[in-house]
Amino acid sequence: MNRKFILIIAGFTITVPGFFLFSYWYLGIFSSIEVAPLQPFVARVYAAEHSGDYNKTGEKVVQTRRLLKSYALPCQPVLIYHDNAIVTGKAYLKSSGGCITDEKLPAHVEAALRQNGMNAVSLKIPSGYQFKTYAQTAVALRKVWPEIARLTDKGAVLKFPLVHLVRDDGTNEFLIGTGP
Repeated sequence: MNRKFILIIAGFTITVPGFFLFSYWYLGIFSSIEVAPLQPFVARVYAAEHSGDYNKTGEKVVQTRRLLKSYALPCQPVLIYHDNAIVTGKAYLKSSGGCITDEKLPAHVEAALRQNGMNAVSLKIPSGYQFKTYAQTAVALRKVWPEIARLTDKGAVLKFPLVHLVRDDGTNEFLIGTGP
């Protein structure tokens, strides 16, 4: 057999399974979404506002996290999607990105956050749904919209914002309220 042909077959044999393993483990493309009732959720978030494509909101999280890290303060990344992307055009979407922080930050840290366009936001969702998946953040966001559409088709009245918690272990949780 031709040596080139063998190398091509070997390369193909390694590349294709490697792509699927990478997609499965790192990106989470093939991961499932768990849907569960939401326990009451309350949090204080420092976040900067963003207009446009939801996939660009992560930049605001990075800025907020970097600032809090410079003060040696913890940051639980959170993205807040104010509009339903199923019915709102990409250019008109409003979101916020930032960190869940302790209830009371030192005054100089709060001043630095405000100076950089990050404001305190209180989140309170008394009841609703929780979606959980293990996937890269942008992939997880794309996976949750069909689940939201299914709930809406079943008659659930969902109240935005959709809150997206990014966990250190790669798990993404989405929280959305229900009600009239």
